[in-house]
Amino acid sequence: MDYTVANEIATSQAVWAILCILLAAYFIREMKKENQVHREDSRKRENALIEHLHRSNESQEKTAETLEQIQLSLRSLEKRMDRVEQNMYVQRRS
Repeated sequence: MDYTVANEIATSQAVWAILCILLAAYFIREMKKENQVHREDSRKRENALIEHLHRSNESQEKTAETLEQIQLSLRSLEKRMDRVEQNMYVQRRS
């Protein structure tokens, strides 16, 4: 191949335009592949977070139920203590 022909091809704007278009198409295709991988990873993360959220909600519900039971027990104890104190007060006055 003659040097002048190769030089003309290398300096041709059409060749550089085609190369830029091919490079851009390759870059876009690779970015789409990468985005798809990131989307799959994001879905997995989101599913794991949702599962964790459900477990946390269940745990909080159990904690709330337990606290309610403790509160009821404390009320019952307070009532008993009030009765005991009243009985002691009545006995002391007698």
